[in-house]
Amino acid sequence: MHTNDCPQTRSLLSLSVGGWVRTFVASAVIVAVPSTFAQDTSEGTAKSTESATESATGTSTETTNTTPSAPADNVPAPTERPQIHKAIGAADPLVQSFNEHLTILASPWMEGRLPGTRGMERAMEYMEDQFRKAGLEPGFQPSEGGSKTYRQPFSLGGKREVVEERITALCGNELAFTAGTDFKLTSLGKSGSAEGEIAFVGYGIEDGPEGYSSFADDHSLEGKIALVFRFEPMNEQGKSLWSEGEGWSGRAGFAGKIGAVAKRKPAAIIVVNTPGANDPRIDSLTTAGGGRAMADAPVFMMSTAAAEKLVAACDGKRSLMDLRKLADNPPADQPKSFDLTGSKVSIAGRIEEKPVLAENVVGVLPGRGALAKEVIVIGGHLDHLGQGDFGSREGPGKLHPGADDNASGSAGVILLGDLLKKEYDTLPAETPLRTIVFIGFSAEESGLNGSRYYVDNPIYPIKDTVLMMNFDMIGRIKDGRLSVTESSAKGMQEWAAPIYAKSPLTIVRGERSGGGSDHASFQQAGVPILFAIIADFHDDYHTSRDVSELIDREASVEAIKLWQALASDMARRPERFELDTTAGPMRAQPMRVRAGMRTRELEDGGLEVVDVTKDGSAEKAGIQKGDRIIKWNKKDIATRAEFVDELRTHEVGDKVQAVFIRNGEEKTVYVEMQGAPNSQ
Repeated sequence: MHTNDCPQTRSLLSLSVGGWVRTFVASAVIVAVPSTFAQDTSEGTAKSTESATESATGTSTETTNTTPSAPADNVPAPTERPQIHKAIGAADPLVQSFNEHLTILASPWMEGRLPGTRGMERAMEYMEDQFRKAGLEPGFQPSEGGSKTYRQPFSLGGKREVVEERITALCGNELAFTAGTDFKLTSLGKSGSAEGEIAFVGYGIEDGPEGYSSFADDHSLEGKIALVFRFEPMNEQGKSLWSEGEGWSGRAGFAGKIGAVAKRKPAAIIVVNTPGANDPRIDSLTTAGGGRAMADAPVFMMSTAAAEKLVAACDGKRSLMDLRKLADNPPADQPKSFDLTGSKVSIAGRIEEKPVLAENVVGVLPGRGALAKEVIVIGGHLDHLGQGDFGSREGPGKLHPGADDNASGSAGVILLGDLLKKEYDTLPAETPLRTIVFIGFSAEESGLNGSRYYVDNPIYPIKDTVLMMNFDMIGRIKDGRLSVTESSAKGMQEWAAPIYAKSPLTIVRGERSGGGSDHASFQQAGVPILFAIIADFHDDYHTSRDVSELIDREASVEAIKLWQALASDMARRPERFELDTTAGPMRAQPMRVRAGMRTRELEDGGLEVVDVTKDGSAEKAGIQKGDRIIKWNKKDIATRAEFVDELRTHEVGDKVQAVFIRNGEEKTVYVEMQGAPNSQ
């Protein structure tokens, strides 16, 4: 049977956290066995849900039967559907436990586990409570004293929050606009308040084709409220006059126009959704947001309807569309930018920087004897993308449960803590054992922040960490194929091979030890690593479709058993591994891949794409000329040297997350790396 044959179930789950019980409803499918319950089509799921609803209620889309009907002749009896509670009850106890942890961590109650949110706090409380129940010890002693804790706090910098936003037209009758509907203060500028005349500056572009400029040489913006259109000059159909084909050219983005206007020192900037633009974003007040301020003055987004009211109130001669036509094709005998005579607008915008703290969740299984001072770290990132706030392949606004990425790996870390603690308890007291540290890392999705912080601030000296074992996405194992990557350490493959052979999984060996997950932080510090991830990627990665219904519980548990066997053996192995520095990351690597694009550094960070190779890696992923690359492989990219260093870590066929800005909007794609000419 498939998941399609099971209706969605709302399960009442009870979490005992620190001695108190938190009860909540998790909207998720709890499916345990058999493995064919997992990974089927959404079409089938929809059909089965409909069928299950009919079966449960006796209703259909056409009729409601209140009395039993006689069976029709020659109609086969309906196939009995398996009941979820029976499937779970018949499952292996480990599968049952994994299912419970996974379903809870990927439930809507966890809100997508974005650091700094209530949902992430609940997820951390849950992992901490499971560590405590397993008998793992808290790892950290707070600097201010008190009892030890399972939390390792660290700063994620500041979060910019709007605390005041106001726009009022004072052109005759006072006209106040509504924040959130008519306009929105953005993070593209800074705080401030002012009253001033409206200065119209077209599209805010100073270096367009054929000498196009939005600015008159003798027009001052100082102390005024600059009114600027979104995008760039367009035709009657609302499409770009400058872009070849669909979309907009690189000049349409926020960075260029905000920078050009801001250097002319207005008191505030209002960016207007251009009337008639052929772009769905004209109905949105959203910008890329969250990054560095581009202006020293407040920057607002204003809706088309609100801007029409503003222009009508403050300029009786022209409509908003009239102004657009002037900006599209500036008449030679008229100024390119000008003030709306007699206009007056009062604005206020205030943004406060509020610190954002994240926390790793850490439990310790103490070793004993001669090996006790050496450490194995078993980890996986607990965080995800929340409502798609960043890094989403769909954009913001939908819950991203992150069942595979990485509720599956986090559930694995929880189970391993319990399994290995029980195993240690059964071994003779005189058996030398290494200490094992279990970690649910935070802020991995934003750049491996939690693992990097731990490596810089470890519980035990990092030189005593003999192995780091990382789980990231073990829930959607296809055809039993699990990718495992090892460090270039002398003897590691020979040690691991017989343990791999005992697993029913097919182990697909990775060819490199880098990667955009938390093991990379340990690798850079010279710690040998093992990294497990699904061998076959799926299109639900970093989307709202990464849900618990699709997780193969049984295969995930086999991955956990493999990790247990490896950790158990390593805990007793007398020798530690020695990294092969002749093949490791300390030695410059040849370039084996090509990104298929040329870039140039930008003064304010990031790389501008200046050319894209036809049918190359970048073009196939959707990257275009004019895009601004800000992250590659989950790392901030500010210089070409950093980008080239990252490319050297990749193999042909690697799929690398790239984050870029296009027309002020943040986008995330997955780039499949092609081979460089000398690697063919």
